[in-house]
Amino acid sequence: MILRAVVYAVLAFLLIPIAIIILFSFHSSPALSFPFEGFSLRWYSELFGNAQLLSAVGRSLTVAVATAVVTLVVGAFASLAWLRLSRRGKIVLEFICIVPIAMPALFLGVALLVGFAQIRLPLSMITVTLGHVVLALPMLMVAMRARLALFDPSLEDAARDLGAGTITTFLRVTLPLAMPTLIASTILAFAMSFDEFVVTSFVAGTETTLPLFIWSMMRRTVTPLINAVSTLALVFSVLLMVLAGVITHLRRAKAISDATDGRQF
Repeated sequence: MILRAVVYAVLAFLLIPIAIIILFSFHSSPALSFPFEGFSLRWYSELFGNAQLLSAVGRSLTVAVATAVVTLVVGAFASLAWLRLSRRGKIVLEFICIVPIAMPALFLGVALLVGFAQIRLPLSMITVTLGHVVLALPMLMVAMRARLALFDPSLEDAARDLGAGTITTFLRVTLPLAMPTLIASTILAFAMSFDEFVVTSFVAGTETTLPLFIWSMMRRTVTPLINAVSTLALVFSVLLMVLAGVITHLRRAKAISDATDGRQF
């Protein structure tokens, strides 16, 4: 009973502020205080009429897509290479992946800024994308390591014994088994990039993404327009997570179905 009450209290602590943000995004008055004066779509109308905001959203989407694609390609090959490393090589690669995750985002942002300055790379959306890849890639690698730890190398050996080449074995055996985790991790990388603020603030230069735009608005004044933006960003992130879960479930169900059909024959 006490444990259940603690769980409910923690959930309330996490969800009530989010519910208030969503509620005041429909407030007809600019005041962010009770009593609630009525529902209105005024702030959503202003949101879609704000050219600077839409431009920031476009940059965030562009960076997020680029981050997801780069993370998918690099992470897939790096994870599959992990299978073929020696025990010492696996330990080194795992350590390299854990460091960016364990390091505070503030320090990582400073390190990236110094690194880009040393190689004389101008701050732009390219540096933002690279910074987001540094954040997202270790997450994918850790997820893939957990998945590939259960991978049976004899499956690849069997495919090669049946005449499949290296590329065919990769495309028909290894990649399908890793695909659910890859897809889910790629969607997670997209969501992380879309919402990232700390590292972005160091490496964006004069460019503005959605989190930076929201921060600049909050420094001037807090209006329900910020709540409307935050609500749409929240809905978008939740939909991405749901999509990742659905795709993973469908792929897993298909794999189980294929395995069942194979046993029947």
